[in-house]
Amino acid sequence: MLLELLWHPYTITCCALTGMATTFLCFAVVNTRKLTRLPSSAIIPQEKISVLVPARNEARCIEACIRSLCAQNLPNLEVIVLNDQSEDNTGIILGRLAAEYSTLRVIDGTPLPDGWVGKSWACHNLSLHATGDVLVFTDADTVHQPDTLARAVASMKDNNLDMLSLIPLQTMKSFAEHAVIPIVHMIFFATMLNIRRIGKHNTTPSAAIGQFIAFTARGYSAIGGHQRVRYSLVEDVFLAKAAAHDGIAFALVDGTDAVDCHMYTSAEEVTKGFSKNLFAAMKYNPLLMIGFIVLQLALYVMPPAMLVYSIVEGRPLDAAMLLFVILATLSMRYTVAKRFSMPSWHAAIQPVTALWCIAICINSIRWAYSRNGSQWKGRAYARRET
Repeated sequence: MLLELLWHPYTITCCALTGMATTFLCFAVVNTRKLTRLPSSAIIPQEKISVLVPARNEARCIEACIRSLCAQNLPNLEVIVLNDQSEDNTGIILGRLAAEYSTLRVIDGTPLPDGWVGKSWACHNLSLHATGDVLVFTDADTVHQPDTLARAVASMKDNNLDMLSLIPLQTMKSFAEHAVIPIVHMIFFATMLNIRRIGKHNTTPSAAIGQFIAFTARGYSAIGGHQRVRYSLVEDVFLAKAAAHDGIAFALVDGTDAVDCHMYTSAEEVTKGFSKNLFAAMKYNPLLMIGFIVLQLALYVMPPAMLVYSIVEGRPLDAAMLLFVILATLSMRYTVAKRFSMPSWHAAIQPVTALWCIAICINSIRWAYSRNGSQWKGRAYARRET
């Protein structure tokens, strides 16, 4: 009787879910604990630092970003912003700031050539104007503490790195932002990454956050710069993969006390932004995407309904396992939220996050196979699987 009960397909499913939840909870705990932080203080570096900011239609946030960069306490700093054919007041704001700060230089972007994604093209052109020993690529929707660059360079020196990516503090205001933006943290730290092995093993999954990536000039040249990832909509992830492939010393570091980022401001922006990236990050592999959708359903959406069914049907063993799964997934989201200074109530909305993520997956696939491709900031990008 007991053997019959244990080998029932429903019980086996509950066992599998319990194993998955246990594994991913362990990932979340270990990864968040092993993730290093920037040094709390640093000696002011003497190397020349080039901060490079691509900006397309960034009137909402560009001024705060540039002021925070020009206020860095560094003796040898240049801030270069590429106005990527903006259609709003970005150019006007940059012109006013350039007259105010001697360290700031504004260049105009050129039309996007075939075979390039807008951000990679902008970053490539920025790199051609940079004269620094360290190149820091940062997004226009970031705000930096006065010692951010000094601490980042110190971390690179202390660990002999040629590439460093910071995980910023994510500013979230709308419910959509709270629900969806932590998808990235959950994928990285509770599913995909082994933080202890990033940058050390070529075969290990690797990742970077494009909101802040620093290179030594030597390291950037060695991997081929943004030309290496010219057609990728997730250039940050594939820059990290390129670094791992080429043996470039790299680290992903917690920078939540150094950089803030307000990535998106509405449900529409959140959905479109992640739709642009998600399928591309999986190299347009339908099987990977289907597996990811099934994982979201199995781990975060189905267990509450299955728990109710198990109680109603008088299946106490299955109910106990499903309760554990629910508590484990709540703990996963809570662990990630706490580590990255997000609200603890995020744990309660993980099923909503999963359902929204599934909708984004479907839209990402739809965009990829549509005639126009993925849409972002007035540009369309056809799917490229290379």
